[in-house]
Amino acid sequence: MLTRELLASRVREGILRPSFVKTHDPSLQALAKELLADAESFRGQSRDDVEEAFSLKAGAFSRPKVARGLVKLLLDRLIFDEAGEGATEARWRTLLVGTKVLRTLPPDTTLEAYEARLTEALGAPLADTREALYSDLPGNRKLLGWDGEALTPQGLLDRYNLALAQGPLLNARRLTLRARSPELLRVRKLLRWLKFCRLVAEVRRDGEDWALEVEGPGAMLSLQKKYGLQLASFLSVVPILERWELSAVLEDARKRSTLQLSHEDPLVSPLPAALGHVPPEVAALAEDFEDEAWALDLTPLPRHTGAAGLCVPDLTFRHRKSGQEVALELFHPWHAAPLSRRLAELRARPDAGLLLGVDRALAKESAERQVLEDHPQVVLFNGFPSVRKLRERLARWDGAAKAG
Repeated sequence: MLTRELLASRVREGILRPSFVKTHDPSLQALAKELLADAESFRGQSRDDVEEAFSLKAGAFSRPKVARGLVKLLLDRLIFDEAGEGATEARWRTLLVGTKVLRTLPPDTTLEAYEARLTEALGAPLADTREALYSDLPGNRKLLGWDGEALTPQGLLDRYNLALAQGPLLNARRLTLRARSPELLRVRKLLRWLKFCRLVAEVRRDGEDWALEVEGPGAMLSLQKKYGLQLASFLSVVPILERWELSAVLEDARKRSTLQLSHEDPLVSPLPAALGHVPPEVAALAEDFEDEAWALDLTPLPRHTGAAGLCVPDLTFRHRKSGQEVALELFHPWHAAPLSRRLAELRARPDAGLLLGVDRALAKESAERQVLEDHPQVVLFNGFPSVRKLRERLARWDGAAKAG
């Protein structure tokens, strides 16, 4: 992600448009290639030295703001070593040894004599001791390499354009996406990534098109940054659609505007191989969920809700004998409005095959909590629903189905 000062955009008549770069520009291609080559050559150097070298190169480029943005994205993909255990204690012991040695020497002792006595007391070369003394501080940590696969010059420039579009979403209150006659496989991958980002969307079919509307966290301003980061992550997969339009209502302390993007913009998804990714908590649930009566499906299809809407469940449980399905849709702390709407839809049009997993943060008031705890289709959780609670609720559903 790019920080606010590295973003570039223009606003005309309330419409915000990122200032995308031409990724095939020879000068940008050359800069990206140089930065990536430098990253390889800097292995083993401290973070402070790496950042200083990159800063000098970015400042010398004809478009320093773009160059600094490329450097920021590149640094985000690099891995630096971590501080070893006991680094603070080791530093304290070294400093104590230095103090004790100094106290044993007369006032007129030369620096060379002091260093010789200190080396003897420490039992290690003084140069090695000095290098290790503050090695745990962030600026002194050594560059190890890439976090994942190394970037290409084209990949780095593509990520820069994507980051320009992601940045404004940190202030988004609502996002609307329309996919024009998409392939069903692409829609399923898109919806799966939506759930990975822990977002809840209202989904509609309009002829051959699909429309998704994602609401913001409402009055829960403390969640705005986290929600914005999740919207930005979701945007990274949108370009897998062939034809699409996206708009997002943006609000900050100074103004209100609307971000508008489409398939005509130079946006490339960096995630084609990651679209089948299963979140760790879901993978853990799948591993622990062994049930004679129910099978778990990690790629559920959209489900009809209310009069004409669709919801996107996170999981589906399929009864092994009857083949009937029970879907689970999760609601996290920033989903107050979608949860309220879904509960209203269930009251107006009951759907016994839909369970709602609700984070306890949405039930702060005792009256609210009691209503949710008593609701036959709600599973309250902290972080993620437990296997035990899901089994209990599925057993109740199975018993009710047999009784009916």
